Amino acid sequence: MKKTIKTGPGTEGLSRNQERIMSILEYKKIEIITREELLNLIQRYMNIKDKVNLIEKLHKKRRIVSLKKGLYMVVPISAIDKKWALDEFKIIDYFIKNNYYIGLYNAFNLYGFTEQIPNKMFVFNTKYSADRTILNLRYKFFKINKNKIFGITNDKYPYSDKERTIIDALDYNNYLGTLNEVMERIKAQKYDKSRLVDYAIKYNSIKVMKLVGMLTNSHKLLNVLKRKNALTYYTTIKRAGTKLLEKKWKIRLI
Repeated sequence: MKKTIKTGPGTEGLSRNQERIMSILEYKKIEIITREELLNLIQRYMNIKDKVNLIEKLHKKRRIVSLKKGLYMVVPISAIDKKWALDEFKIIDYFIKNNYYIGLYNAFNLYGFTEQIPNKMFVFNTKYSADRTILNLRYKFFKINKNKIFGITNDKYPYSDKERTIIDALDYNNYLGTLNEVMERIKAQKYDKSRLVDYAIKYNSIKVMKLVGMLTNSHKLLNVLKRKNALTYYTTIKRAGTKLLEKKWKIRLI
């Protein structure tokens, strides 16, 4: 997935030193660079005293864009006055490195649960939790435990598979609509019920296990919940978009 963005000023807006370091970065095909690496590059190729000022000016003119403290994305000179295709996934790779996957709304759309196109990238990872906009690209980062990084596809970029997408949709339904809407969309699709049950057990959330139990009527899940004494009380879910008292799975939707 790529998104086109409007770039900053052209070369006429750059000083000689600014244009030179940008040319070096582009010649070396550097897309992401740390502050320390950039300072070293300026030191090596340019005879100037105020290296920090040069970096600040490049940042102000949006020739480098801050991803996080001490890490910049380079907007190449060749992108000036034309559309620039920016790889959203590449930013995530540099930003988080590993132990992440794309999920929730993005995956919900990918597997046909909804035709609505998400306006941001939903990223589950083990390090970072925040809403962040990089240029005009919006990201929602969810920090989760390492033992919940499972059910991931092995394509070029990691996505939650269909059944793991259902787990996340049930746990974070507020990003997709009411719980009732999400449940109806899931019921309308085909998926591996046995895998979904196994994922719910591994995910180890009483709420999610009960909801998956409602979807699948799994005897296996019923036994797990009994062993956890989770059927001795009702789990209440607010703003569900419907009112329901499910006696078998002990769920109260209000």
